Amino acid sequence: MPEFNQKLVVKPHRPGQRKIELVLWISFGILLFALGLMLGMQLFGTAMMEKRQEQRELTDLRKQVGSLEQRLANAELANRVDLVALEEVRQLVTSLQTELAVDKEELGLYRNLLQTGGTETGLMIGELMLRRLPNGPGVVYRLVVQQKETKLKRIKVNINITLKGSQNNEEQSFGIELLDGQIDSSPIKVEFKYFHILEGVIDLPSGFVPTELMAEVWKKGVNSSRVERSFDWQIDPF
Repeated sequence: MPEFNQKLVVKPHRPGQRKIELVLWISFGILLFALGLMLGMQLFGTAMMEKRQEQRELTDLRKQVGSLEQRLANAELANRVDLVALEEVRQLVTSLQTELAVDKEELGLYRNLLQTGGTETGLMIGELMLRRLPNGPGVVYRLVVQQKETKLKRIKVNINITLKGSQNNEEQSFGIELLDGQIDSSPIKVEFKYFHILEGVIDLPSGFVPTELMAEVWKKGVNSSRVERSFDWQIDPF
């Protein structure tokens, strides 16, 4: 059988060495824990300071955004108020301009009636006024018919109005009774001594492009008194 050489190592028995190592390890662990705790507290304090700074900046930004939103709302409100005021002023100016045009036309009519000179007598057709409705597709028309005689008396008159133009690239014409819902038939029968103002609203048919308005006037039962006048279709700018 083989022989094994065994050596015995003899260690001195020191009962306090084990306790010293244990105390050192515990002290080292406590030191590491303390260092970790200190580092963590430092990092936590830094993070909290940064968070507080971010919260202050966020609060300031929210205040700035709120102020900008309020200014924007005020600006939008002021803009709407300005638009409403501007539209009211525009409508007022349009109304005043229209009244001024009507007054000028009536003034010219009265001046013509008061004039005793001249050679024109009998029925006469005055100027035509056309303007668009402020809030609609219709066209307002206004036509004056008058008589001028040495001795005026009440007369019965027939008025016929025809609107000419094109529709679908073809010539087309419509009587005023087809365009103005307030007129039932044509010719229009009126009675006056000095003058008569014919006015209403024309609703143009779809696709119809007017070019000319024809007006005819004659005394009832007297065809020889027929007077005709044509007007280019031109909308007044106001």
